[in-house]
This record gives sequence, structure tokens and C-alpha cells, in this order.
Amino acid sequence: MTAALIITNGRTDTRRAFAPSKEVGTISAVRRIVRVFQCAGVERIVAVCGEEVRKETAHMGLVFLGGRPEGEMLDNVKTGLAYLRGKCGAALVTHVNVPLFSAGTVRTLLEAEGDVRVPVCGGVPGHPVLLRAERFPDVLAYVGAGGLAGAVRALSPRRVEVPDEGILANIAGGESYGRLVEGHDLAHLRFDLQLRLAREQIFYGPGAHQLLQLTGETGSLLEACRQMGISYSKGRKIVASIERQTGRPVLESRQGGPAGGGSALTEEGRRLVERYAALCREANERLEEIFEKYFPRGPQS
Repeated sequence: MTAALIITNGRTDTRRAFAPSKEVGTISAVRRIVRVFQCAGVERIVAVCGEEVRKETAHMGLVFLGGRPEGEMLDNVKTGLAYLRGKCGAALVTHVNVPLFSAGTVRTLLEAEGDVRVPVCGGVPGHPVLLRAERFPDVLAYVGAGGLAGAVRALSPRRVEVPDEGILANIAGGESYGRLVEGHDLAHLRFDLQLRLAREQIFYGPGAHQLLQLTGETGSLLEACRQMGISYSKGRKIVASIERQTGRPVLESRQGGPAGGGSALTEEGRRLVERYAALCREANERLEEIFEKYFPRGPQS
């Protein structure tokens, strides 16, 4: 699995301020990046951010990590990579001021070869950068100059040529990017399927699914809630609703021990997570065909 890492605070090598809430088209920069990654099929998206971005992207399925607002951007990249280590095979890394790269560019990077891949347009490198998990330790250990760009150069990246000016468009530069917005992926009609499971009440959907996934990974419902940006009481209510409607426990508590207490998925909880994920994948594949039937790709879409 490939994850995405979006950096929204810290100092860039050009010292330009980050603008996660700046409107690009009709949505904010950070929401646009999230949507593009989702269009490209990236399921896990992590944002190193502050409260502003948490509110801006609530209910979009992100994992939120606190960063260093006044630190170097590379420090926040390291925070994200440290979290993702062991959780994915690769990570697409970008900062929020470059929100106009395309889903096609993301797919091209995913299909290219090399442990470190950098998109290039007209001979100029841009964002996002793809790092295989094997190279996370190299970036985490980097202490040289040049921030993220310096760390990537030190790894002798593979340059992947793409016909996408969006990889270079920094919205903090003051230029107008109206032309790129008009031709961007999100200017075209698409479907957005969010499946929910119900019995007497709707009890399981994208949010509940993420909560169980993260609880299973972290061994803690409290930590899962923290990473999602929701209160522990809300997390408990979601779990209670799932268990009430299914009639079976999906979490079991662990008491004490060297690692302290926590929570783990029951067998029923693991099966629910796995079956829902498989259902969503297959439903999206089939809906692609149906969508094309009623909304064929073309100028009118």
C-alpha cells in the first residue's frame, strides 16, 4: 500500500508561508490535494498540521499528526515518515502549497521504478515525491542542508517526466493559476461513492471503518480518536453503535501489563474491517463502468 503525506506547517526552503486554507478553484488547497490523492486511489492520507487543517478536512478520512509550526518543513516530514514506518510500502510526500498536480501524475509515479521518484516537467522537479519505505530511514537520518529537497537529492532519485505543470505551481508565489484550475482533474465530473452498512440504523461507514482500522494498528481506541481528530466519547459511541447493531463485540480491552492497557479488534471486528474494505474496492470498480455508461468521458463531462 502507498500512503500520502501532506505537510501544512513548518518553514520551507524558500521561506514561503503555507496556505492550507487558500481557495484554489472553489475549495481550499488542502482539500484539493486530499481529493486528488483519493481520485488516484490512495487510501491512507496523513496530514502533519494544526487545528485549522483538522477543521478544514474533518470527515475526509485523514490521519492527523501534530507538527512543529515554527520548525523546518523537513522536521515535519520526518514526523510523518516515522508514523508511517511499518504501515505502508511507500509514501507520496508533498506540501500544501502545491495543490495542482494531477491524479495522472500520482499514478505515473506509482507505476515508475526506483526507490525515490521525483516528477519533472520541462526539466524542473516538483511535487509530490515518492519514497519507498526502505528509504524512510535515510530521510529520517538526514541532517544536511536543503531541507526535503536536499534529503531527496542525496538519495539519487529517479526523475519521472510528466506533462503536468501543476507539479511546479506554488500558490504562495503570487501568480495566477486559473488556467491550471480550469484544466485540473477536479474540474471534470466524477463519482464519489461512500458505502454505509445498516440494520435498524446506519452503523458503519468510512469514519467507523477508519476508527476500527486505527484502533487495530495502535492498540488504543484513545490514540485512534486522537489521530482522527475526534473526542474519545464520540469514538466510544461509534463503537457502541456498531456492537449494538451487529450484536457482537468488535473491540476487546487489555488491562495493565508492561505496555499498559489498550484495545484490540476481536475476530468479528477484524472480519468487519476486511469485508467492508473489499466491498468498497469491488463496488468502486463496478461503478466505474456504470458511471462511464451514463456520463461518458469527454468535453461535456
